[in-house]
Amino acid sequence: MVSFSKVVCFLAASLNLKYSLALPLEHNSELPHAIKSRQQQYFAITGVTDGGVQPRLEIRTLASTKPEMWNLFLLAMERFKAMDQTTRESYYQIAGIHGAPYSAWDRVSGSGNWGYCPHGSNIFGPWHKPYIVLFEQVLQQKAKEIANALPAGTNKDKYVAAANELRLPYWDWAIDPAGGTVMPASMSTKTISVTYPNGTTATIQNPLYTYNFNPLRAADFPDPNNNMPPFDEWKTTLRQPSSSTASAVSNDAALEKELKGNLNYNRAQLYKLFTQTQKYQTFSNKASGGSIGNLESLHDNIHSAFGSGHMGWPPAAAFDPAFWLHHCNVDRMLALWQALYPSTYVESASQKGPTYTIKKGSSQNANSNLTPFHRDTAGSFFTSANSRGITNFGYTYPELVGATNDTLKAKINALYGSTVQGIITKRADGSSTAPRDYVAKVSMPWIGLEGTFSVGLFLGDFNHDPKAWAKDPNFLGAQTSMSNPYTPDNDVVITNSVVLTQALAKKHQSGELESLDEETVVAYLAKNLHWEVQRQGVIVPKTDVPDFKVVVQSIEIKPAESASDFPVWVGGWSTHSAVTDSAN
Repeated sequence: MVSFSKVVCFLAASLNLKYSLALPLEHNSELPHAIKSRQQQYFAITGVTDGGVQPRLEIRTLASTKPEMWNLFLLAMERFKAMDQTTRESYYQIAGIHGAPYSAWDRVSGSGNWGYCPHGSNIFGPWHKPYIVLFEQVLQQKAKEIANALPAGTNKDKYVAAANELRLPYWDWAIDPAGGTVMPASMSTKTISVTYPNGTTATIQNPLYTYNFNPLRAADFPDPNNNMPPFDEWKTTLRQPSSSTASAVSNDAALEKELKGNLNYNRAQLYKLFTQTQKYQTFSNKASGGSIGNLESLHDNIHSAFGSGHMGWPPAAAFDPAFWLHHCNVDRMLALWQALYPSTYVESASQKGPTYTIKKGSSQNANSNLTPFHRDTAGSFFTSANSRGITNFGYTYPELVGATNDTLKAKINALYGSTVQGIITKRADGSSTAPRDYVAKVSMPWIGLEGTFSVGLFLGDFNHDPKAWAKDPNFLGAQTSMSNPYTPDNDVVITNSVVLTQALAKKHQSGELESLDEETVVAYLAKNLHWEVQRQGVIVPKTDVPDFKVVVQSIEIKPAESASDFPVWVGGWSTHSAVTDSAN
């Protein structure tokens, strides 16, 4: 095996491209006055303007079908991450917009120990759109630098075309991995093979696995009350860290266990969000007061799977490369939902928590500035209204290419609805009444336990150790409340629905549940439905959680009549108080 250093030297000598093909350090070499001059203008977020409108691809699809683009993506990510951390467009500075180090980006000043990101807000979804576009724009520029530095010829033309069409891929954590892992190997292995544009191959540190702080500045991760993991000591991003010491390492198996254990719940919850009509305000965020569930809480569940690692805490989450692929998927889900329900969007709402630039209690609406994101070099801001579309940013998603309402519904059914539809069909078989959908509605405070915590639900006996929940055969799923421990208290109560129908059908198939008639099901749930609260792997007494409540309800459901149709809830909810009145 040729060493990586020799490969780099060979490429540099043969192509006279010292920094274009490998992992070159890209520390800014401009003179101070040149940097100052360049940064007097605001950074204009335009999206990728090359190659027309191109679809963002699922990461496994990109890796398996677009070899040149895939290799450019990996090399561009590495070049992006190697930039000087003090440069405005560096990976470090852009990641820092979300939370720590709580400093101004692009000269948009603010204050407080929280980032620009508006969690629990009506602008949660729209704010992340220009944020992801900014990341994508710089990433694609790095790919162009690599391709444009090649010698003229057919090979260069091929890579320039690939760079022009490159868009940030998304990681769909809700699809059935068909025997594989929920997190693809391309994101979870420490090293990865790349093929350079001249055909030379090498094994490099996987740019999608971690981010190495260079240098780590402890002051960038303030934690005066010692409420967070030691981000001020970890020199690289970690996932499910093995300990809370400086020597901790990532536990990739534990992360996959959490993702796999929550897969059915997350997919069922996503399908409910797509298929059951609600206003944008209640669909979009966890502070909206909705009861079906919301996109932000579902997004929180993925962050929570990373445990006490960087992704599990808002102040540090964006430094993990997985953040960008995860949020690209959240943007996709928002885009698909908006295509299904185009008549509802951001409405004015009071902010339940502060950000670096938004005061708690202030009112934000579709025309409020999405700070710190500028549309042009003069300093005009994006708003939810002027950033509502996606094609104007140069991207779309595969499901939206040439889509009609029917084709979009069919694609959503194929991706996420097969399990739910099958359960509904089986639920109806042999029953003298109309099929019913059963859910446990979990209400929990957003700010209640000085940081992120979750509620795990089980149908049957279970292991009380939170580290064992995800592999427990009776585990239904966990609902997370993700928060910055320094966010001021608020009165937000988050409500989400844990779907019970699939688990009940399986219990019936195994013979454990005698019948699927309502009386039998309710009696079974009263005896077998359990829940626990945990924070950082430690059980928390339920009485210590303010406003915590679990309510079991059911509703009649009309199954979809075709592949391009959605199931529909019919009538009103029935509350089964006997379930939660029993001892848990």
